[in-house]
Amino acid sequence: MKLITIINNYTDAGSVPQFYLKADTALLRNNDAFYIPDALGRVVAEPHIVLRVSRLAKCIGERFAPRCIDAVMGGVTFTAVDVLSEAQKAGLPWDAAVGFDHSSALSLDALSRDALLGGATFYINGSKCCELSLADMRFTPDRVVSHLSEAMTLRIGDLIYLGAPTRFDVKAGDNYKLVIGDKTLLNFDIK
Repeated sequence: MKLITIINNYTDAGSVPQFYLKADTALLRNNDAFYIPDALGRVVAEPHIVLRVSRLAKCIGERFAPRCIDAVMGGVTFTAVDVLSEAQKAGLPWDAAVGFDHSSALSLDALSRDALLGGATFYINGSKCCELSLADMRFTPDRVVSHLSEAMTLRIGDLIYLGAPTRFDVKAGDNYKLVIGDKTLLNFDIK
């Protein structure tokens, strides 16, 4: 299984979806608490709508992309920004900054593809912090799936984190909640 994170869906960088990959050990499941790694410095969180791939996809046109997604989930990615900054300056891979264990929270529950239309809302300690909307994304989910399938074969179970409109400093004691429609998909603590 691949974890694919789109990095420019809410920015004007690049003319196509840009992405990075993570190993499946980056998954944080079951609404388990996220433990801030001591050695990584400042860590930020970014809320995402996540697509789950339902069939093998290679060079899929946009009009066929909806057939490749069977579920919508909630997600939060964690990035060690100091480590990322150093890696970018040195021209090194981002793996240590974005792909560490449990750096991608994923909801247990999945909703139908139609749930995308309502977008998502992210809360910290019960306060609404941001909304994720298809209308605000530069690339539609179908465009993302089509582009990714041209770069690599998508397989059943691959997860596509569609991008985050903003980031939040991670602080011990916080509670994160991500809601799509009226369904709370993520609800976990930071320790």
